[in-house]
Amino acid sequence: MSLQTVFRYLVETLRGTKHVRNVRVLDEGVMLVEVAQMGFYEEIMVYVLAGEISTGFIKKTLNANSHADKHTLYILALELITDDGQSARMSEAVRLLLHAYNSTIYAYRQVGHGVEILGVHIDRSGRVQLGEPVNLGDLSGEYAELNTRYILGVRKIAGFNRRQFAEHAESEPHYEREVVHPLQEFYDLLEVSIHANLAEIKRAYRRKARQHHPDTDKSPGATERMQQINDAYARILEALEEV
Repeated sequence: MSLQTVFRYLVETLRGTKHVRNVRVLDEGVMLVEVAQMGFYEEIMVYVLAGEISTGFIKKTLNANSHADKHTLYILALELITDDGQSARMSEAVRLLLHAYNSTIYAYRQVGHGVEILGVHIDRSGRVQLGEPVNLGDLSGEYAELNTRYILGVRKIAGFNRRQFAEHAESEPHYEREVVHPLQEFYDLLEVSIHANLAEIKRAYRRKARQHHPDTDKSPGATERMQQINDAYARILEALEEV
């Protein structure tokens, strides 16, 4: 089944989903989806991949999207994950995805003349369990705490309802994620610990502001980065005032 067929199926189905406000095609195999979640809209970058996937690509896209306040979802051709449906192809890229997505990678496959999107659970030994087809209406944003050689810190990810794998998560925790502080992403943006005091936070903000102010930072996206820094600083100060 061609990438174009799968991508067209996803675009058309998501556009007809109740909680999706907009689907914008950005490139071949890349779309931006706006999803209603808890009274507001989350932006989710979705990558549909048929060829080899690299750790460099995952790192680049996860970092860029998270810094742009967007969640990230990868949907791979099933043969990139497993050859026989029983054992995983444990490349470095697959291992990184397992860390980020709590042992479940999303994949597509052809069934008859149709397309299925399913979760692929991979346990500690590399054994594969294919889940039931997902409900595309369950698409939502999440957060992941990564501590790997490629990515360190909180990143915005996305996924579907994972209740089908609940028993595995309880009985065999694999690539566990820590409980994330609700403002962790803002502290990460300022590159300061969540335990920092007010003076340390202010110093970190001034340092980042000098670095990324559009008057001094002439790189593309400087204005957007500065706005993200301002927003992060404001959110942290607001939270500290409530304590």
